[in-house]
Amino acid sequence: MMDTSIAIERRAFIRRICCTTGLIGSTWFQSACEINPRDASISADPFDPILLELADGRVNIESPMLNLPVAYVSIAQKKIFVEYESRISVSVLLAAHISVSSGLWRIPLFGEDLEVPIDAGDPGREFAERDISEWSPGQLVQEGDYRVQRGSGVQREILLDCVPILPEKGWVSGGPWLTYQCSGIGEKLCREVFSPIGKGIRHDSKSYRTCAESGIAAEFVSWACPQD
Repeated sequence: MMDTSIAIERRAFIRRICCTTGLIGSTWFQSACEINPRDASISADPFDPILLELADGRVNIESPMLNLPVAYVSIAQKKIFVEYESRISVSVLLAAHISVSSGLWRIPLFGEDLEVPIDAGDPGREFAERDISEWSPGQLVQEGDYRVQRGSGVQREILLDCVPILPEKGWVSGGPWLTYQCSGIGEKLCREVFSPIGKGIRHDSKSYRTCAESGIAAEFVSWACPQD
């Protein structure tokens, strides 16, 4: 697996957000984009994450995908959205069994023994199949969701230093955390799960250049390749 690292500090992170998302509707973002006009021509790394607050208060380190996933397993919807041509390869990667009679996928949940068979009629582990074209990137993600992409796993070290949560939800720091994520490049299938990666701090306040050392604990979640 390839090695890469991401150390994100406040000003660099804001410039990346402006370039990749176009969030310049407010004066705050407009001025942030103009911190260093010479950086405007720099292309954003496809792995540059965006920090978003989830409904439960945790912080999602969201790395945009380069392409539509080959498959997505939604825990909340009890559905697997999958590219039809890749059904067999995806079932092998997820250690899943596709019922001939019902068409339901029986998929082990994150952290479970992949060698233990799942009985028919298990409501927590049976998923209805849908075509990947029905999957929406805007749907709510839930801990334990799987997504399958093409590309090898890339080792990444994530370090957050006084980074904003969007939209204007405060500032956090955390890491370093060592994780693996799918590169999105190549034909090999790669599995990720949405799960906790570590804890950090949500700062009480910030000055122009630095965040206050005081704050409350924050838990971070992201997509990562299971190491099983």
